[in-house]
Amino acid sequence: MKINFKCYDCIFKLILELSEKLGGSNDEKKKALANEMLKHFTDISSRGGSPPELLAHLWGDINVRESGTFDPMAEIKHNSTQLALKLLPRLRKIVEHSPDPFDAALCLATAGNIIDYGINRDLDLTGVEESILSVINQPYDKEAAKELKKRMDQADSIFYMLDNCGEAVIDRLVMEPYKDKLTIGVRGKPVLNDVTVADAIESGIDFAPIIDTGDATAGVSFTRSGAEFLEKLHSADLVIAKGQGNFESMEHIFKRPVFYLFRAKCEVITALLNCPFNSIQIIPRNLK
Repeated sequence: MKINFKCYDCIFKLILELSEKLGGSNDEKKKALANEMLKHFTDISSRGGSPPELLAHLWGDINVRESGTFDPMAEIKHNSTQLALKLLPRLRKIVEHSPDPFDAALCLATAGNIIDYGINRDLDLTGVEESILSVINQPYDKEAAKELKKRMDQADSIFYMLDNCGEAVIDRLVMEPYKDKLTIGVRGKPVLNDVTVADAIESGIDFAPIIDTGDATAGVSFTRSGAEFLEKLHSADLVIAKGQGNFESMEHIFKRPVFYLFRAKCEVITALLNCPFNSIQIIPRNLK
């Protein structure tokens, strides 16, 4: 998905925040970093690049260069994960007592996509539990959900691409029954509150092989990701891609069977899909 004019507000806020963190008390350095990031933004936007592609430069290049392994959102990611781990037993009971356990698990896991600091810079974790549980009565594409279960049952191999910390814990409700078929994808370097290998392990995801992109794109880059990651992604019978970043970066490029699962959390996406804000999206693509 190309950078839209309505993306500018989120992008500019992120550039200012990251420049502030990396520049510290040095005002000149902060300005220099912000100007460098703005140049990347102008270059990528002018050639039709996507928001996740821009984030790869901001976090994977500039952040790593300036700070090494610095993860500005490490505490936020940890807190999100711990909150979700505490919530998980309650969600398991909801799934177990549901007339359609897969449907309930899918709905809750997709609802967990609300834990997204890339979209909502002021996200308050105290309201996350209520927001996730509220989806029980929310409409969504039940036919797409049925098709996804059928495809997961039939597939010999499933590549499950994770998105955000906290959300990844709730994804376990969908992943665990299919653990023998799974390969799990994560980011290769810290970017926003997205899941890395260490975050996945903290989330209790130790039941299937985990492979990282080798990259800090807040999505999947088909030019920056590692060869092994791309081979696993393209060779899977079915891909499940969580979150808007994966949808934005993969939608017009990836040609294998895939289901995109996310909540529509910004004006650009709701206009593109003609859907309500915060609605649950289960989008199949390239099914044979």
